[in-house]
Amino acid sequence: MNGCKRFYLWGVNTKYRMGLYFAAVVFFKGLVNALLGVWTIDILTLLEMMVACFVFAALEVALFPAEEGRLTDGRRIAVWAAIANLIAVGCAWGLDWFPGVPMWGNALLILTLEAALSMMWYALRLREKRDTAALNRGLQRFQAER
Repeated sequence: MNGCKRFYLWGVNTKYRMGLYFAAVVFFKGLVNALLGVWTIDILTLLEMMVACFVFAALEVALFPAEEGRLTDGRRIAVWAAIANLIAVGCAWGLDWFPGVPMWGNALLILTLEAALSMMWYALRLREKRDTAALNRGLQRFQAER
């Protein structure tokens, strides 16, 4: 039963992050399409984006388990960033997610990806600090009661 609960929580964390990344990718795809005068997004492209976001979210949850404070491990952060770039840039290029975008536009999209990754890492780090502070307060209350 414990394994079932862990799997369920893994799924919840992974789907939350997948949804966040998917919303961001679809937003930028829609923005780029609108700038190019295209008002639709193909269903196949949306499915490709969803799968790519799920794979990245699953790897992120595996690299940074919730019960372990690993967000300060530089090697894990570097692996996380490399995987994100490989999946995002590789899929965008290999699956032609942004056709018709000039070279400077591709560079802008990559810079946006890097900024988004930095903000996501910072948000994860803030949550970890908040959780640590809450645990420390609980420990101090427990010690004071003894």
